[in-house]
Amino acid sequence: MALVTGEELATALDLDYDPPEEPYDQVAAAADDIVASLLTDGAYELEPPACKEAALSVAVEIYQARTAAGGQAVATDFSPGPYRLSVWMTRRVMALLGPYMDVKGMIG
Repeated sequence: MALVTGEELATALDLDYDPPEEPYDQVAAAADDIVASLLTDGAYELEPPACKEAALSVAVEIYQARTAAGGQAVATDFSPGPYRLSVWMTRRVMALLGPYMDVKGMIG
C-alpha cells in the first residue's frame, strides 16, 4: 500500500516506465515516506485522494530536483529558481494534507 507508485510518477512526468532502468520507484517510495510521516495511521491506510495527490506532487519535486542542474529549476533566461528539496516541498501540499495530519508532532 503506497500513496504514490513509480508508474504513477512516470505517467505524471509523461515518461516511459522501465523499472530496472529508472529511479521512479525509489523516488515514489521517498515521497511516500515523507508524506506518510505527516499523516495519521488511519489516513495513510485509507489513502484519500488529497493525500495521494500530495504524495505525487512531492514525488515530482524530488524527481525534478534529481534531474535539474544543481537540483533547482532553471527558467528560459537561465536564471535559477529556488532549491527544490527544502521545507517548502511539503509546505506546498499542506492544504491537501491538513485534514489528515497527525497533530502529535506539532509542538508550540
